[in-house]
Amino acid sequence: MDYKQRFFERYVSTHTGHRDGATTLKQFQQRAAYFQQRWSGFFPAARSARILDVGCGNGSLVWWLQRSGYQYAEGIDVSAEQVADAQAVGVANIAQADLRTYLDGRTGCYDVIVMRDVIEHFSKVEILDLLDDSRNALRPGGRLIVQVPNAEAPFFGRIRYGDFTHELAFSITSLQQLFAVIGFASVALYPTDPGVSSLRSALRYPLWRLVAAFYQLLLFAELGPGQRIVTQGIIAVAVRGAPHQERDHG
Repeated sequence: MDYKQRFFERYVSTHTGHRDGATTLKQFQQRAAYFQQRWSGFFPAARSARILDVGCGNGSLVWWLQRSGYQYAEGIDVSAEQVADAQAVGVANIAQADLRTYLDGRTGCYDVIVMRDVIEHFSKVEILDLLDDSRNALRPGGRLIVQVPNAEAPFFGRIRYGDFTHELAFSITSLQQLFAVIGFASVALYPTDPGVSSLRSALRYPLWRLVAAFYQLLLFAELGPGQRIVTQGIIAVAVRGAPHQERDHG
């Protein structure tokens, strides 16, 4: 048995359950405010878009997408415990599956594929294969949305080493390099800064902005102008080009 399989079989009972608590609709409703603020701009306006959330966990993003009108939003996760949690609270179109086999035969099937906190669980060779398969499963103009640990963040080790199955972290330049090699037409990078969904988070947010500005100033002093992301995670939105663009890319 692969060592990670031992962890994923009990991923809720040994990891996420202690960290996040029990999965409830109230928890989803609170999380929906963050998705609306920080994630809504990443998805197409057309509610008929086919969206796959890979490593969907307890299904909170799929739940929000479906209630936002994306009727063809679906999710997969390798953890039976997480899939059971999602199904227990009534999230539709959730299945237990491994991405490496699930995308077989689904060439050009999706408008958006999401991988939040997924690819850092794999080796570098596996990541190239996974992203190749994901690009092939996208329609021309489709988007791959990836969230990963940010190696440039001051406290990046909290996420990088917060899960025994994590293999690596990423930076702006390594993500740009990765998606260029895979052959995506473009990639845009965003911070995972906290949203405002409660009084407590509203009080924390200005403090975060102040601290982030300080870290960005330090980087500017050392390195000069440039894009600086200092949140513990980075979101990358990569777009699959038309077939002739991918051929031109080589």
